[in-house]
Amino acid sequence: MTFRTTLGTAVVRALAAGGVDRIFGIPGSHTLGLYRALDTARVEHVTARHEQGAGFMADGATRASGRVAACSVICGPGVANVATAIGQAYSDAVPMLVLAGDLSRAERGGRGGHAHELRDQDALLRAVTDRVTRASEPEDVLHALHDALTPRRWGRPGPAVVQVPQDLWDAPVDPPGPDTSVAPARRPLPADPGAVDEAVAMLAAAHRPVIVAGGGAAGAAEDLRTLAERLDAPVLTTLNGKGTIDARHRLHAGIVTQQYGVPHGAAQALLTGADVVLAVATELGPTDFWASRPRLTGRLIHVDVDPVAIGRHLPADVAVAADVATVLAEMAERLPTAHRSSTERAATCRRRILDEAAPLAAPYAPWIAALRRSMPDDACLAVDSTSANYYGATPLFPVHRPRGWLNPSGLGTLGYAVPAAIGAAVATPGRPTVALVGDGGLMFTLTELLVAAERDIPLVTVVWRNGGFGEIARLLEEQGAGPVGCRQRAPDYPALAAAFGCRYAEPQTPAEFAAAVAGGLDASGPTLVVVP
Repeated sequence: MTFRTTLGTAVVRALAAGGVDRIFGIPGSHTLGLYRALDTARVEHVTARHEQGAGFMADGATRASGRVAACSVICGPGVANVATAIGQAYSDAVPMLVLAGDLSRAERGGRGGHAHELRDQDALLRAVTDRVTRASEPEDVLHALHDALTPRRWGRPGPAVVQVPQDLWDAPVDPPGPDTSVAPARRPLPADPGAVDEAVAMLAAAHRPVIVAGGGAAGAAEDLRTLAERLDAPVLTTLNGKGTIDARHRLHAGIVTQQYGVPHGAAQALLTGADVVLAVATELGPTDFWASRPRLTGRLIHVDVDPVAIGRHLPADVAVAADVATVLAEMAERLPTAHRSSTERAATCRRRILDEAAPLAAPYAPWIAALRRSMPDDACLAVDSTSANYYGATPLFPVHRPRGWLNPSGLGTLGYAVPAAIGAAVATPGRPTVALVGDGGLMFTLTELLVAAERDIPLVTVVWRNGGFGEIARLLEEQGAGPVGCRQRAPDYPALAAAFGCRYAEPQTPAEFAAAVAGGLDASGPTLVVVP
């Protein structure tokens, strides 16, 4: 006799089988069937203080670990609150999973006056991501989970949302078998052999090749480094690509991304002087450069798992749509070892990028250098949309490991750093984690510090104090206006830290700052460090 189970239990089993060992979220009346199943499951629940925080935690956990992380929210206000986090994950191609409650099937239709009812929840979700399932039967949910939890080897990664009606959680389903609830990883679809042949021949004949690596190359970092060394080619990274090659590597040339008002000459010169540019796992889009798109005088080879991304912003001479790691490994195996004197080219570009950044980076430089000294090589830094990131950490903070830099590019939301860092710390236990946030952005997700406190996470949150929205104030002043709406009253930070269970430090010098961060990373529980 076969004993059936509920959909809620089947979902939790599917999550566990798919490698999801925790879910970030807030329980509610429309997800009770899921939470009853979690009560007896080996999938841990991490309770956020706001649904947006839960979404950012899942984003940070996914980026830091390279595995799909999940969050759960109720319908209506929960979905509306998490929408910003979904949009951020979509813009940065982060494949997190959102389990969203929904009205019961009989209540669907809109304008029924039901609790937690949105006018059109499905349309809201489809405005922020393209992978949305509105389930009507248990099979819809399980199929959507199967797709979301199976690593993608073709097409653009991104957040998946599964909407589950309130009355469906307790629906009876056949229990999935131990090896069938989630399929093994899809085999990479092979690249066009002709395109790979052409790319290899072009790279072999190149005199001045340059590689541009995006955030999607994090899972192929070793293959990228091997190929760069085989080609003896400088490697530029996008902002989200920081860490795909160790910043101390002789071929690391710096980042192509420069922020508002920073000249873009060094990276542009390296790209213009290249006879072949190999772009890997990057769309080469506006937020990859924060400036006009580069002028290429040579030929462009574009490798990406998403065929739609190839050539979207810059025309590609050779398009290779396939799993990035597979293609890079094949290229490296087929290419002869070259000696192109690229160590000096890369070093020159790095120096010029730092020189260009120096005028706006000056207030931040000693503090960012102290931050780097205080963090181990394998540490993870989550940054927020703040001037301390734009002009400080972006050009000045070297990243030494893949997935060691979490940045809300694309959508560019405020309030990302703290919950993303918590998600990263939970998903990669033992890895030192720091959040860098402005005093304005901190207020967006401040309450999530309680999650770090109740879990004794040694998270260090560095708050750059500039009186509110400092970057917007600067832009307004450049346009001849006053800082309207930008200046805010500062809270009592020592009292705030005590109320949220954090240690507190207010260093006055970079040396004191480094000691405070290092001490926080060795502590039990979170530390709030406020710098002038």
